[in-house]
Amino acid sequence: LPNAMGGYDETPEDMAEANKVFFENGWLNMVGGCCGSTPPHIKAIVEVAAKYPPRKLPDAGRPKMWLSGLEDLVVEDVHNQLGMPFLNVGERCNISGSLKFKRLMMAGDYGAAMDIAKKQVEDGAHVIDINVDDGLLDGLAAMQKFVKIAITEPEVSKVPFMLDASKFEIVLAGLKWC
Repeated sequence: LPNAMGGYDETPEDMAEANKVFFENGWLNMVGGCCGSTPPHIKAIVEVAAKYPPRKLPDAGRPKMWLSGLEDLVVEDVHNQLGMPFLNVGERCNISGSLKFKRLMMAGDYGAAMDIAKKQVEDGAHVIDINVDDGLLDGLAAMQKFVKIAITEPEVSKVPFMLDASKFEIVLAGLKWC
């Protein structure tokens, strides 16, 4: 680190010694210098690092899609009653998919709209799709308010939300509350 005058006092040997604990514990994938590092600093680090085996990478399995609400959801682990992979996305909090939800949102009845979300989770939805994108509704304000309420409802927020809109700023408004 720089001293009070903006200079660098650490010797190459000091810097290499300070990094030794990282090599001993196998914590690094790579190492290098920074501000004030000179070729002799890098050389000293290389000499110390050469005394230790490279970090063993963790065993990597097949990548998984891992989502979270208050509870985590590994998509590959979700199956239907037949044992087949199946992710149930609740679409009833989508203005385009539910006339009832649309009417409630247009009327500003967020409590009743939230009851729809709760019911979907009770009925087995793994993810709740939220779409308040309608030309006659302030989608930005509606998304913020609905998501703000949804995150305070453990019965709803235990599952991940899928925020859906044709305008990216509406999605961003919802993400700010997730």
